[in-house]
Amino acid sequence: MLSLPDRGSAVGDVVDELWADLQIVTNASELQFLKKKPQVMERLAPFTEKEVLAAIRERSAGVLAARPLKEVELDAVLAAPEGFGDDSPVDEDFHARRLPDTAWRRSSVTDGIEAVVQLHRLREVVALTGFTRFEAVTPDIQGDYETDVERADLALEPQWFPAVENRGEGVFVQLRAKVIEEWLSRPTVKARLDDLAVGHQRWQEKRNSKSKIQRPFPGGPYVLLHTLSHLLIQSVAMRCGYPASSIRERIYSDSGGERHGLLLYTGSPDAAGTLGGLVQQARYMEAHLGHALRAAALCSNDPICSQHSPGESMEERWLHGAACHGCSLIAETSCEMRNDYLDRALVVPIIGRDDAAFFGPVG
Repeated sequence: MLSLPDRGSAVGDVVDELWADLQIVTNASELQFLKKKPQVMERLAPFTEKEVLAAIRERSAGVLAARPLKEVELDAVLAAPEGFGDDSPVDEDFHARRLPDTAWRRSSVTDGIEAVVQLHRLREVVALTGFTRFEAVTPDIQGDYETDVERADLALEPQWFPAVENRGEGVFVQLRAKVIEEWLSRPTVKARLDDLAVGHQRWQEKRNSKSKIQRPFPGGPYVLLHTLSHLLIQSVAMRCGYPASSIRERIYSDSGGERHGLLLYTGSPDAAGTLGGLVQQARYMEAHLGHALRAAALCSNDPICSQHSPGESMEERWLHGAACHGCSLIAETSCEMRNDYLDRALVVPIIGRDDAAFFGPVG
């Protein structure tokens, strides 16, 4: 898991500190009135109004709501201030800056992208808690490990677990929520997602012969982001200095449908971490996007790949749309979802399926 600052805990600490003033706040207008106090304004400046009001409600109720792991990570990344960063990070464990649009946006190809964030420093903590024999334990789309795969523990009553810290860097790409909403409303996209959902249901029915846990279909935004992430990894690896197998992904698609993004990152157990080759590719994100879309438009296995239907899969590839080893599948060490839930047709126009893509054709 990534070790990023929990903004929920940070804003909660500030609310506790200012509770004598904030305990009377019930809405946004009352909060704005109290911010006229210099001390309150200064302490609440790093947080959004929504975060502060949520923390006040939790403090008033006397409970701390548990949040999905990826939601906490996403809060930390999106809170990064605008800038370019430097060689002297504020925090050696996490240092991020949102690139100004003028630094990477050049044309309408990137109209669907909201922001690009450079993670100059990040820390990943990996712990070994057990092992499986035949099937790997895979997290759900929120990063939680509630799974039906039976795991063998390291000991009957473990007191500690072997762990390692990896220090590295990453690039975060956020898509525009409004554009995704418009994309999801298109009939052709709905039809394609229905086909993927049928494939997921068939996979679930076969899996239920050994499992009782139901995994919901992750949804269109997740499949879009997951496929785009694989395509970008292949493009970025050509220039960043790291092999594609060492670049990993984190896909973020919250339940509210307001925030969608993907993180490409790499790390090393060396004390100094990685060398900065990946984070610098954020400035060339438009070029990488163009290269990824052009490469994905035509697979070496087309038209067989492009015509594959997950809902009618004879080879039981129920979790794949137009995706195969010739175009979208990457190293298992890089993918967070075992190379499942991939479909080029949702990203870029392909042979025979040119009406469900989020991005248009790239010349």
